[in-house]
Formats: sequence, structure tokens, C-alpha cells
Amino acid sequence: MIRRCVASIAGLLALFHVWLLLGQLQDGRLADPGLVLRWLVAAGLMGGLVGVRRRGESIVRGRKAVSIWLLSALLHGPAMADANTGQFSLPATPAAVTTVLQFLTASVTLGLSLALAGAALGTIAARRWRWVYATIPGRALRVPYPSPRFAPRPPPAHS
Repeated sequence: MIRRCVASIAGLLALFHVWLLLGQLQDGRLADPGLVLRWLVAAGLMGGLVGVRRRGESIVRGRKAVSIWLLSALLHGPAMADANTGQFSLPATPAAVTTVLQFLTASVTLGLSLALAGAALGTIAARRWRWVYATIPGRALRVPYPSPRFAPRPPPAHS
């Protein structure tokens, strides 16, 4: 489930960037060599992530992946500076749509954070219990009576 959520978010992010590139192409802003260079560097970084993944390494952990993500974050700096000067203009949207998108983004981020934290805590708890069971002698784990938690079949019906 987490993989599907992450994959859908990555897909939406890719679609946003395609929409952004097509909008810049339509507006004629790709005549700026600096902007074209940034898109080429972005394509190279994307190729780097694909290469890291094809080698079987994680695209989230590891030196190569972290360096690619850091370069990607640095690549977004000029776009953020353009947004503050007013050169980067998106079509006007109603305030309600903007509010819903902000709420949706915050909710998805919080949900993914909680899911990842729960998965991490579950792994830590599983390791801790494995250690406890490894240190307890086998005779101490045996119960002289059948455990009420384990039932290979349901109990008989009372009439």
C-alpha cells in the first residue's frame, strides 16, 4: 500500500513537471539558454536515478542517491527565485482550490509519514522481541496447558 502511494505521488510529480515543461514551451520561455540548461541537467539527474535503480541500489538511501537528490534540490533554486520576482506565473486559481490542494498535500504527507514511522517502529519492535526470545531458554517458553490464543479450529457451538 505504501509503495502504491509513493508510486502515485511520484507519477503526479512527473506529470506536473511535464505540464510545466509544456507550458514553458508554449509560452516561448524555452528560448532562454539558462532554462534549457536546467531542463537538460534535470534530465541527466533523472537518468542518474534510473542508473542507480538499475544497479539494484536504493534511490532513497546511499551516497549516490542522496547526492542526486541534493543536486535536484539545488536545481530548483533558480525556479524559486523566479517565483519570488513574479516571472514565474501560473494560471490564476480560486482560493478554494488552492486551500483544498494545500490540505490534501498536508494530509498525504502526514499519512505517509505516519505509515513510514509505523513500519519503522514495527521493525524495531520485531527485532527487540527476537532478541528476547533468543535469550529465554526453550523450557521456559513451553506452557503446561494449551494456549487459549492458538486454536486450529473454532470452539464447539453451545446449544
